[in-house]
Parts: sequence; structure tokens; C-alpha cells
Amino acid sequence: MFQLSKEETKALRNYLLLPYLKRVLEIDTKWVNHSKMKLPRPYLELIHAAITLASSDLKWAKAMLHDRGIRVYIEDTKEDVVICKVYCRGYNQTYRYSSIQIRNQVERRILAYFLADDRLKKRNIPSV
Repeated sequence: MFQLSKEETKALRNYLLLPYLKRVLEIDTKWVNHSKMKLPRPYLELIHAAITLASSDLKWAKAMLHDRGIRVYIEDTKEDVVICKVYCRGYNQTYRYSSIQIRNQVERRILAYFLADDRLKKRNIPSV
């Protein structure tokens, strides 16, 4: 049985979670656009910045998995379970994530992008 390194495990989690995260943020963008908020622009910029960060993290994860020769196949997506197979160094392993696990991890990652990510604080936001 093989075991992925910490960096490979992080890349695998990013590869699995970030598409869900981006989908959630895109739905939120549509919701904010159609809401009757008085000041939607700051929320839209925050969401857009988080989508940009998620895209760059997903790009890193895909490159890392490709460079290390790790192949990931999402085998079955049922109502409450996502099953994926990982092929690495001649071995394969199956991972199962429940929808609740995915939801909780996506929520934590969104909070991290919104609150704790230093890359968001470095943005130049023009004042009106």
C-alpha cells in the first residue's frame, strides 16, 4: 500500500474540493447580482478574488499531480458520497468523501479565502 506525501495529499484535496468551491462562489455571485443589496460591489469583488485564488490553487494542484505522475479519477458521484481512485507509483487507492465532509471542507476553505488569506489583503482596491 502506498501513502502520498503531505504535499501530494494537499494537491489531491485541492483537486477534489476547489471545483465545488468555485461552483458555490459562482452561484453566490449570481445571487448577489440579483439581490436588492444597496452595495453589492464589495461582495462581488471579494467573491471574485476568492474565485481567482481558487483557480490559481487548482492550477497548482493539477500541475503537482501531473508532475508526480498521479492520476485521479472520480469514479462515482452518488447522492451522498463521492468516490475517487488515485493511481500513483504503480499503486491505486480509493477515497470516499461524504457530501457533508465536502460541504464542511468547502465552507472552511471559503472562510480561509475570505478572512485569512494574505493574498487578498495585498489587492489594490480603488476608492470611489
